Amino acid sequence: MAREVITGLVDAVRAGDDPRIDRLLEELVRIGSPDALCELRRQLAKGPMSP
Repeated sequence: MAREVITGLVDAVRAGDDPRIDRLLEELVRIGSPDALCELRRQLAKGPMSP
């Protein structure tokens, strides 16, 4: 579940889709996993063109 949210969130950030970013961030916070937040940080640090 968290991995799908992270993937969607990274895609939304790269696309600049603010409403989707807000919704997915709320969902990630509800999941409440420190590992998920670390994974999000890692994915976002890859840069805009990384898979």
